[in-house]
Amino acid sequence: MPFNRRIDVLLAVVDTPQEVELTTQLLDARGWAVREWEGSDPTAVGPGRRGLLVEARLHGARPGAVRAAVSEIERIARRHQTGMWVVDAALIEHELDCDQWTRYRVSEQHDGTATRRFRPRALYRALATLRIVNRPGRKDPVTVAELLETGALTGHPFHRRKHNLELLSGRQNNDDGSARPPDAATSTWRIAVPVLLSLFLALATGSASVALDGSYRWLSIIAAILLTWPTGRLIVDNGSHRPLWMQLSWGVLVVGPVAASGAMLALAVPGPAPEVALVTICVVAGLAVFIFILQGLSHALVHSWLSRNANWAVPAMVPALALVLPWFGGLLHTLYLQTGFDIPADGASVSLYWRYMASLLPLGVAVALALAWVSVAGWLRHHYQWIPSRGTSTAVVYALCVVILGMFALAGMSGAQRASGDAWSAVRAGKKPSPYYGLQGSLVCVKPLARQISVFNGPLDSERPLLTFGPSGDRVWLWDPRRTESLSVRLEDVIVTEARQGDCG
Repeated sequence: MPFNRRIDVLLAVVDTPQEVELTTQLLDARGWAVREWEGSDPTAVGPGRRGLLVEARLHGARPGAVRAAVSEIERIARRHQTGMWVVDAALIEHELDCDQWTRYRVSEQHDGTATRRFRPRALYRALATLRIVNRPGRKDPVTVAELLETGALTGHPFHRRKHNLELLSGRQNNDDGSARPPDAATSTWRIAVPVLLSLFLALATGSASVALDGSYRWLSIIAAILLTWPTGRLIVDNGSHRPLWMQLSWGVLVVGPVAASGAMLALAVPGPAPEVALVTICVVAGLAVFIFILQGLSHALVHSWLSRNANWAVPAMVPALALVLPWFGGLLHTLYLQTGFDIPADGASVSLYWRYMASLLPLGVAVALALAWVSVAGWLRHHYQWIPSRGTSTAVVYALCVVILGMFALAGMSGAQRASGDAWSAVRAGKKPSPYYGLQGSLVCVKPLARQISVFNGPLDSERPLLTFGPSGDRVWLWDPRRTESLSVRLEDVIVTEARQGDCG
């Protein structure tokens, strides 16, 4: 995986073969290149010292890279008790000239007659790219065509009568030579921030076009139309000139769906304009938080243990989740039945689907919050905020993730007990309880088919409505709200009917 930061570090090492070899091995194991220092002044590293130049390679932000490299080397020195000291450290960035190349495209020529020019095969040949040629300097198609004809590049044939040589818009020099390469450290943010701002404005104008009336609606539509050109220019203009039609096309393709989404959002939220504006602000804020979390997760997981072992770690998590989710859902159903009604877990039949659904809400919220915390840790890692105490910081992240998962698991169990208590109160009041993830209680009347039947934990009250969650095998479990006790009978010994108006008389 490529590194994005390089720091040249000058080390002063004790001038013995053992120390130099140990230092080189430790830094080579870290993935950093080590070579002899060729400085003009040997006294710069001190007497009895040998200079080594280390190319430290890091992933992360630019501001804290130098401090992180020095801290990492000092940590290695303390851990292995090596005689090395940092003398100098400097961030190295190569300014890549993005405008020093001209790109050409080679395609087949179409037939000369007008009737053959628009045939599908002729159009395909005209659009198909046969080769891409990049040449330094300003555009010079004549020289490039001569090089291609003589086979000076790759040796593949090129004929001017059969092939077209066209300029492609991209990394090209301006004719006046005034173009300057963008700043590599900030060009991404200079483009990304205005584009995101334009998209948020497009979402707002789309919502306003539905929420507002009269001339204000037309103003919002005009504002959305005017956003297409600057947005398209920000997307496709990377230092070279792009035609206006291309800028407008990209602007329409990007701004149009976003504005339409804003209009649909306003239609989905009926109400006055302030309410629509508030919902729009909440949606925009939610999108911003979502982007922040995704970017933080990429900083946390890329170049980590999980990214290096994802080929076996991710498949191993699938069967684990397939076992944990239904188990936790079954635990919630068991708490619901036993806490409120003293009915065993197998006293009501619940499908596997509802077990998954019961566990998804608490565990899903827990995983979402844990990922948000990992995202924050990823941003801290990206800006080298825990280099001096990496082990402690990693342990804190893991511990907090476990605590979050445990808290929401307990919250899910408490929710099951609370729902059971609400259902208990409703049944005591003669009302039908609310469903709980596939467990739907019903008030029924139970009539025995014989004078003497087998009743577990009887007696059986056939004059009052009883609560049941459905049959389980050849038996049915019931809960008597008057005695607040559970009982069970065989289905073949009773007739179960729905209670009408809270009475079985």
